Amino acid sequence: MKIFPSSMLNLEQIICDELNKGSIIAYPTDTIYGIGCDASNNRSIERINLIKGRSAPMSIAVSGIDMIQDKLIINNLNQVTEILKDGSTCILQEKPGAFSSLITKDGNIGFRVPQHQLLQSIIQLFGRPITTTSINRTGTAPLISPLKIQKEFGEEIDVLIDDGEINNGASKIYFYQNNGFERIR
Repeated sequence: MKIFPSSMLNLEQIICDELNKGSIIAYPTDTIYGIGCDASNNRSIERINLIKGRSAPMSIAVSGIDMIQDKLIINNLNQVTEILKDGSTCILQEKPGAFSSLITKDGNIGFRVPQHQLLQSIIQLFGRPITTTSINRTGTAPLISPLKIQKEFGEEIDVLIDDGEINNGASKIYFYQNNGFERIR
């Protein structure tokens, strides 16, 4: 595992290069640490599911709604934009085949616009969504310490961005159904 401090110069480019190689990264978000990869790389997505011990859909992190707007069925863009303002996750119906079936469920995709500046910069430079899910084994609490992440996942992930301990709780999740949004977490 390569470990980079979040303050490292040119870190965004280094992480983009890693994502383009199919690497699995552990990274800071505005809420907790996440684990992710290029959202279009099925092999890397399968690796994350293996690492977490599950096979489930996962959300994606985007720089803004404009990054994926043409791939979604959106009935109320203003409402979606409002939900995304604070880093909440929004689940909407995708246009058929717009995303990997490994990250969608029943034709729906979860996405968020993270508020963490470094992560925002990485996604903007990368130019594509990355997967975002908490870094933990399924059924255990998310890890908030880079040292614990290194100890638990050191042999399984490729890159860790160390931004110190992060424990700001999980993001809120809103699901669009029956012509409106329902908060499900």
